[in-house]
Amino acid sequence: MMDCQMMKTLLAIVLMICCTIVGAAESPNFIIVYVDDLGWADTSVPMMLSDPESKSDFNQTPYLEKLAARGMTFSSAYAPAPTCTPSRKSIQFGKTPGRLGYTFVHDVLALQKKLSWKDEVSMADIIKAANPNYVTAHFGKGMSGDRMETIGYDITDEVDGNATNDNFHGEYDSIGNRKPLPPDNPKRMASLQKRSVAFIEKHGGKQPFFMMVSHYAVHVPHAARADLIEKYRSLPRGKYLQDEDYLPEEQIPEGRKISHWRLQYAAMLDEVDQGLGAIMLAVEKAGQTENTFIIFTSDNGGGLNPNGTLRGGKANLYEGGLRVPFVVAGPGVRQGAQCDVAINQWDLLPTLHDYSESDEALPEDLDGGSLRPVFEYGNAAKVERNVEGFVYHYPCYFAPPLTVIRLGDYKLMEHHLTGEQKLFNVATDYYEQQNLVEDLPQKAAELKAVMDKYLEEIDAEDVQDVYQARFAELDRFEKNAREQYKKRIERAGEEKRLIDEANNWLREQLERFDRNRKECRENMQGKMF
Repeated sequence: MMDCQMMKTLLAIVLMICCTIVGAAESPNFIIVYVDDLGWADTSVPMMLSDPESKSDFNQTPYLEKLAARGMTFSSAYAPAPTCTPSRKSIQFGKTPGRLGYTFVHDVLALQKKLSWKDEVSMADIIKAANPNYVTAHFGKGMSGDRMETIGYDITDEVDGNATNDNFHGEYDSIGNRKPLPPDNPKRMASLQKRSVAFIEKHGGKQPFFMMVSHYAVHVPHAARADLIEKYRSLPRGKYLQDEDYLPEEQIPEGRKISHWRLQYAAMLDEVDQGLGAIMLAVEKAGQTENTFIIFTSDNGGGLNPNGTLRGGKANLYEGGLRVPFVVAGPGVRQGAQCDVAINQWDLLPTLHDYSESDEALPEDLDGGSLRPVFEYGNAAKVERNVEGFVYHYPCYFAPPLTVIRLGDYKLMEHHLTGEQKLFNVATDYYEQQNLVEDLPQKAAELKAVMDKYLEEIDAEDVQDVYQARFAELDRFEKNAREQYKKRIERAGEEKRLIDEANNWLREQLERFDRNRKECRENMQGKMF
């Protein structure tokens, strides 16, 4: 006769299995494929049907084409920032980089304050609150600072080390040994594909899941498989290809090879697309296609210019630095549709909250709103948010310090220190050629009032504080360099070769710091671009 305790244990197991099965059947899965530095017009999917320049005539992304055919593309999808780290924080927490206090790469004030975002509510937290049966995973490039396992992710590929994921931009086996990755795993694309597919095979159809695949590609230094490079060498020449792109690899200068060699760039993106295809196939094999949202997008505008008809690119606040490819497919999403409603990646947290039917209250200070209405009804719908427009606070020292707002069809750009303004109607003039600030002063004033109110609300970083912190940092770097130089001279003794090496090293360091200071002063006093 089965004793009471054993019966209770068996009952608990049965209930857990039943809950898991029910949860898997009722709760949708979510997959976000997050590419690094991919431009608005870099894929073979047109982001704007009326603009033939909104897709590449050379790069091939057939699996993204398949995803778009059964889903929706967005012509006005925005990244949270024109550089990666603030975007990667913003997408996790549904708030602007300005509100989170980390507005650009190497934000000196945030680093000085040693900020942490562990107490923020993340996408993984929202999913778990909706249904504790959800399993959450993050593979690939993190958000710097806090590790992904500390913000709600059950499974990550993080390892012990000084940096999230233990490497910089996917070029090393690890920071510690600086061992290059094998030629069949450039930018960790193959290993990311393997991990993501294995995760789906393990959990798909068994329990609901949320997986974020965060690529190191297509960030510099570029790298790709040799066979894919040769594939693109044999294809018809694209508009932006140059004679230098077709030189034998050994004749291409290293600087061009890792940043501007378009054959390698296309090959690298091709493998990213293959990874997407493998994910789609794994979802299909798990019988979860009709129950899975797949979102494909980029963390900022393209690093390899030009970005189609868009002005600018990565690290600046023109549309080329902010608009990104965005394709979504899933249950209820309109198929084969293009939507022109302006959306932002900080909308994704409330979107997951909506679709997971969570009873958990959203944080009151979110900047995003659910995209479910536009996913289902396209241009006939709108996104409800707690704040007006998209505000980009960018008190940067390596680019002109600006704040930008897009509100409705208009976009206002203002230099923090010179007061220079530019106003564009980005619905019609999305290539930003006609500055309307003198023609529409009332519209500029209207947008500025909304922008200033928002900056006050979030207690935004002060540009003067940022620049003072940067100058202090450079002074500290110089002091450290001089101390290292003294030690090198002491170790050199009377050996001329070592003395010359130390002198040359110090000279290079001091010249670099002087260039950095000059760059800061020029950005403080100069025009936008």
